[in-house]
Amino acid sequence: MSTGRRPGTFRSAKSGDDAPPPPLPRGETAAAAGGGPAQVVTAGATWADALIKAAVIAFACAWMYSPSLRGDWLWDDDTSITNNAVVQNPNYDFWKMWVAPEGADYFPLTATGFWLQWQLFAPAQNTPPEQMPAAVERLKMGYHAVNIVLHTVAALLLWRLMNVMKLPGGWLAGMLFAVHPIGVESVSWVSELKNTLCQPLFLLAAIHFVLFDDAEREMGDWDSRRVWGNYALAVFCFLLAMLAKTSVVMFPVVILLYAWWKRGRVGLLDIVHSAPFFLVSLLLGLMTIYYQHGRAVGEERMPIEGILPRLAIAGMAIPFYLWKAVWPFDLLPIYPQWQVQPPKWWQFLPWPLMAAVFAWLCTRLQPAGRPCWARNVLFALGFFVLMLLPILGFITISYMRITWVCDHFLYLPMISLIMLGTAAATVWAARADATEQRMTVSAAAMLIVLLAFSTFRYAHVWFNEDAQWTHTLASNPDAWQAHNRLGAWKAGRGDTKGAHEHFKNSSRLRPDLGETHNNLGTTHLQQGHVDEAIAAFAKAAEVTPHVPLFRVNLLNALLESGRMERVDATFLAMLEKEDPAALQFLLALGQQAMALENAAVQAAAANRPEEAERVAAVARSRFALAAAKYKLVLDRQPRSAVGWNNLAVMLMKQGRREEAVAAFEQALAIAPELLDARMGLEAARQELAATGTQQAAPGGPRPAQQPEMQPEMQPPSSPTLGSPPGFGK
Repeated sequence: MSTGRRPGTFRSAKSGDDAPPPPLPRGETAAAAGGGPAQVVTAGATWADALIKAAVIAFACAWMYSPSLRGDWLWDDDTSITNNAVVQNPNYDFWKMWVAPEGADYFPLTATGFWLQWQLFAPAQNTPPEQMPAAVERLKMGYHAVNIVLHTVAALLLWRLMNVMKLPGGWLAGMLFAVHPIGVESVSWVSELKNTLCQPLFLLAAIHFVLFDDAEREMGDWDSRRVWGNYALAVFCFLLAMLAKTSVVMFPVVILLYAWWKRGRVGLLDIVHSAPFFLVSLLLGLMTIYYQHGRAVGEERMPIEGILPRLAIAGMAIPFYLWKAVWPFDLLPIYPQWQVQPPKWWQFLPWPLMAAVFAWLCTRLQPAGRPCWARNVLFALGFFVLMLLPILGFITISYMRITWVCDHFLYLPMISLIMLGTAAATVWAARADATEQRMTVSAAAMLIVLLAFSTFRYAHVWFNEDAQWTHTLASNPDAWQAHNRLGAWKAGRGDTKGAHEHFKNSSRLRPDLGETHNNLGTTHLQQGHVDEAIAAFAKAAEVTPHVPLFRVNLLNALLESGRMERVDATFLAMLEKEDPAALQFLLALGQQAMALENAAVQAAAANRPEEAERVAAVARSRFALAAAKYKLVLDRQPRSAVGWNNLAVMLMKQGRREEAVAAFEQALAIAPELLDARMGLEAARQELAATGTQQAAPGGPRPAQQPEMQPEMQPPSSPTLGSPPGFGK
């Protein structure tokens, strides 16, 4: 009769189990043939040994990821950090972190981590300009260093988890995780702090749950604070892990799988113990789905429809991830996106094959408590599939617009395969003769060295976006996002022609995305191809109508071409539809006119009068156009204090001070608290007092405090600030 006892441990008297087995001889394992949880009993284990082994893991991580330490910002690091006002706010904004985040995901703990690092590493406001480049480098190094440290901690905690589960080979498992090349994407990419922060918290939750389960089940210590303290810590760490990244949402199911692996069944008590974990998973899992569908995906059409394509994606993804975990070479930031619309018959083959493997393993099961390698394999594969389940394509997630599979999704699931492999190898080595043991140790050392050098080399790929996307396109030339990002990287460094070629490819590969056409239009405009730019911006606005920026860029291109009739008609159509792009265009127009005015002043100071007059004339025409358009807006929104303020600024720039005074007064009559309007009114009155009612041309004497435009026309529900043509992701 099966006792359900864990080999090498014993149950309490209340369980009705037999007496514990006799002590094992030194060097033997507690589970023959590698079945069930086991513990290799070794002599002479000391804190010094543990510290040395931990130092080896830490040194390996520091060396392998040394290329990343001086790495650049990558991919969406701009959204997460460098262009994130909430992260850079010196005052912690709890509301925008935890209650109403503005980003595409609800990961408040990760956002808090970004904020803390910015406060620690960002340059001080009084940093001299000549010291700023070095200060920015230190900022990036700080973020990268935190990811490396967290990865090291995760490797050490995996070692600890193996020990508390009484599995052999704990240090080897931690070392293999540390050197595994799959980790590069998570560690070298600053935005993946959500992965490197979530992993240690998940491992802590698992460690404390195993400790609780052992004590409560096997010792019967119901009243011990230590026992229930471990349970409380497990729930708390799991909650934090979910707040860092919800990819651990399947942990409650893993808890039940663990109960089956350990005792051969899932009892009522196991379900009760898992209930708080299920509650956390349900609430935060639904929150993630809400944010993904409402923010990350939004109105964008995803290249997948129907259940059959999703089954094909998931069926192909599981063996893909399994292969990359076992053979982590030829890794890519973006893998080719296989076609599933419609799916091919052979794309469903992995499902019956996997079902056959699981069925065969079930036939090899032994009664609970007896050594059984099949139970170990089922537990490891079950963990692997469960942790992959949320990202297999059944739920629409924003990354699916780019690829079906990503390395960073494998960062957590692969630990079960590492644990299974190292435990099995250690058990086999413990039973082998001296020669075989030496061969096993040598093979393990060679494997670690090979993986470490592969990780070191791949970390160079993640040094900057040039290396990252060049590497991607060498193996996946149809990666539209790689073309798009590499084009933006080249454009940012002045290589307009190089950027243009990549944008042509990205718009060819994804003609249904506005961002690809928008970026192509931008390089057309920079090269003086105005007609082509107009066509590209018009296409961007057509295929992605929910992004106002593309229509702003279209209006700017029309303005550059001098097609004023079309500018007027398009702007009026936007006003009639209450399109926020109309207000964004006016803000961009005012900013451009001010920039031109400053350029004219600089040209005059440099003794280039002809250039100064030409640029000043363009500035005057832009100010006049903006003023005329603001009057159209105010005909429809006469109670817009911000609109009256911005109209007054445009009038001031034309030297029409009496009209400006009247507009400022109108703004203050509507909103007396509008500080910019009050300051602008004072400046306008000072000029009138100095010059009488005589009108002056732009470029004349200016007050010390120039009036400023307001970015919002209908606060608080205002449109986003518009800008001249710019690059999207």
